[in-house]
Amino acid sequence: MNLFYLKAIMTALTLIATSFMAAQLVMAEEVTRVFLFAGQSNMVGSDALADRIDDYPNFKSAGEPQSDVLFSYILGNGDEASNGWVSLKPLTAFGPEVTFARRVRQQTQFPIAIIKSAVGGATVAFDWNPDAPEKGQKLYPRTLKLIRDSLAELDNRGVRYQLEAVMWHQGENDMLDRNLYKQYAEGLTKLVARLRADLKAPDLKWYIGEVSEKGIWGMDHRSNLGIFRQQQEQVLKADPLVRWVPTSHLAFEVMRSGQPHYHFGTQGQLQMGEAFASAYLSDIGKPLATTECQFKKELPISKPVRVHLFVLAGQRNMEGEDSFVSEITQQPDYESLVKVQNNVLFRYSLGGGVKLSSGWEPLGPVDFLGNFGPELSFGALLRKSIDAKEGVAIIKFTHSGAQGPDWFPNESPESHRNLYPKLLLFIQAAQDDLNQQGVECSLEGIFWHTGENDTYFGPYSQNIAKWLKQLIERTRAELKQPDLPWFISEQHKNSPWGNIDAVNASLHELARTDPSITIIKTSELPHTRLHFGTRGTLMLGEVMADSYLKKR
Repeated sequence: MNLFYLKAIMTALTLIATSFMAAQLVMAEEVTRVFLFAGQSNMVGSDALADRIDDYPNFKSAGEPQSDVLFSYILGNGDEASNGWVSLKPLTAFGPEVTFARRVRQQTQFPIAIIKSAVGGATVAFDWNPDAPEKGQKLYPRTLKLIRDSLAELDNRGVRYQLEAVMWHQGENDMLDRNLYKQYAEGLTKLVARLRADLKAPDLKWYIGEVSEKGIWGMDHRSNLGIFRQQQEQVLKADPLVRWVPTSHLAFEVMRSGQPHYHFGTQGQLQMGEAFASAYLSDIGKPLATTECQFKKELPISKPVRVHLFVLAGQRNMEGEDSFVSEITQQPDYESLVKVQNNVLFRYSLGGGVKLSSGWEPLGPVDFLGNFGPELSFGALLRKSIDAKEGVAIIKFTHSGAQGPDWFPNESPESHRNLYPKLLLFIQAAQDDLNQQGVECSLEGIFWHTGENDTYFGPYSQNIAKWLKQLIERTRAELKQPDLPWFISEQHKNSPWGNIDAVNASLHELARTDPSITIIKTSELPHTRLHFGTRGTLMLGEVMADSYLKKR
């Protein structure tokens, strides 16, 4: 080899080695933020499979090892343990730590380390009780030892660190036991105080992940879960260092029988990690998602004299679960819908209010879990078909984790789940805003996709038509449009939920008695295992728009 080139290669290798050593030195000098992830099966990551991570476009490569994140853990009965610090990567089952770490490292400069202790089926009343009664699994002393041993190893390595926060998802088993669920606030308060004291970290923050109302427990144990939520809120109100992390809008696994699962599953765990990360990052000064609607003074399009206003509402498929914005450009005839539609007004409340528009926006994909609903193709077809001199506006009000009782006009017994008053105010606010800007507003109809979470559960599926009738009658009365059209789309024949034929038949019977109700058939549309998916959702929007245009 030419001596000149050999010297050049040696010089380059020296520079690379020097840069690497410098980077390692900087990392060593940075204070490492240490996070504790703890709880029961949904913190373990039960039914979240590492080999399925790349099935979800928004999380491709999220399962790759993160060599810059330290990880120490003990799970289950202790057979699965790191026995010291290792690099973070998904285990046999993985929890929110994977995408939490990825998101935090993407948006911050400091190194992080994660300590994880979680066991399925554990309770605060016994297993996590710091006093460790004989009935429990003594998880508190085990976790405390794991934390201390892990921090001691950092000391031995000369790593500077600080305890940053506890990420907590737990409570299903306390909630199920009527002898325990009213003690939860007391038990969790004691656990939080004891851990802070034992770690000499009086300002240690806790982030409490919501026990999802989207799973089967949100249905067959709805009352228990409501009381349990009140217990969690007691802790939140009493402790300014405790934060709330909503999860009921996140993906939740569904069994082959069509029953909503007990666990988030792969996609839900990936999303939950980002939800924890978002809550933490907002606390350290990162931009927050909008949490309340602030109406803009001017419309983002040329002001028309008259606007045709359409309402899209419902849960899973209307919100757009498993419809991915990143796949739109791969759909023939729909590629352009990934772009903003500047001639269609849009306002939205998604996930039960987790994501809200700040006013009127041009219609386009919303940065919310990487998903979209039928509004994109719905708006595009309407805009082509309605006089260009007149405006088209869409308001979308959805919560993928909602159920029939959440929409009761006379309010659900679980007051925090009431969606109807919010829906009504959302529609009225949009009308008022347009009128105040001198634009005549014509409410053309409400488009509703039948509730997937209701279809499986017998006590709900048997009442879908009756509940919808109550909802339709109340909205018409309060919006002062006695003949306000409702367009209701069927459950797809290939959906796994169960009771589909009976539910669809009850919808057709409802429409038979009310000429202002139109049932939209969906059996010819594409469908994935659980939802319409990307192409099916795009086609659903066009079918919805076409059903309106035929009724004009």
